[in-house]
Amino acid sequence: MLRARSIVALAAAALLAGCSGATAPDASTATPTAASPAASASSMSAPTASDEPAAIVGTLSNPEVDGHRFAVLTLPLEEWEVRVDWPQEDDGTDLAVYLADHPEIAALTNAGIFSDDLRPGGLLVSDGEVLRDLNLADGGGNFHLKPNAVFAVHDDGTAEVVDSTAYDPAGVTYATQSGPALVLDGEIHPEFREGSVNTAVRSGVGVSPDGTTVHLALSLGFVNLWDFATLFRDVLGCDDALYLDGQISQLWITGAPEPTPYLGPYAGVIAVYPR
Repeated sequence: MLRARSIVALAAAALLAGCSGATAPDASTATPTAASPAASASSMSAPTASDEPAAIVGTLSNPEVDGHRFAVLTLPLEEWEVRVDWPQEDDGTDLAVYLADHPEIAALTNAGIFSDDLRPGGLLVSDGEVLRDLNLADGGGNFHLKPNAVFAVHDDGTAEVVDSTAYDPAGVTYATQSGPALVLDGEIHPEFREGSVNTAVRSGVGVSPDGTTVHLALSLGFVNLWDFATLFRDVLGCDDALYLDGQISQLWITGAPEPTPYLGPYAGVIAVYPR
């Protein structure tokens, strides 16, 4: 039985958002490209305060930045194991099917930008095995808006988000590469612009400065990358954070309805397990 670790009583809900690598980057030099179908803001369900919450995972909260609300799942790694996986199915990864195959999962989200052939855009390490190599190529879209970064979990029980060019595979058990980096060394990505009108639903991951806590976040509406990065740096206290994906993203928490197949399929996933 999952241990209740939250001091915030919020109902667990299926959270909808983002797209694969087709959206235009949120930068002054961006060239818009075609985006895949997205869920409208009105179709998204958000976690709300409840007198009878579903099972709680970590700490689930709803902070705000400049009027934008977010669902944030805070996971102390001494209590929760965070894994990355890519089943490599020909028809992609359906979250509901993955949950059925791994019933002990406490939370689940799609793990970064992927290509039309349902392959991760860059590095993916699962249980110490490199399933996709590090991708340092140039190109268009959010993934290639440099610097991009790697979210990695180490065998010593700590995690990090690091610039892809500085990634060291030693001791890495799980990892996923995506882009752009939201925050590195306390600095917001240099191409982001405060007040940008390039908005979308955003999902991301950040790590506490000591590497002992992971934050998974999803915007509950359309937000630019500057404000999303500000959430991690100024509200959650993360010196390093990574954009995962946008319009088709889902963040499932135990006790919520089954993830919808409408926004999938995906490639890699980030899964949370109780220790």
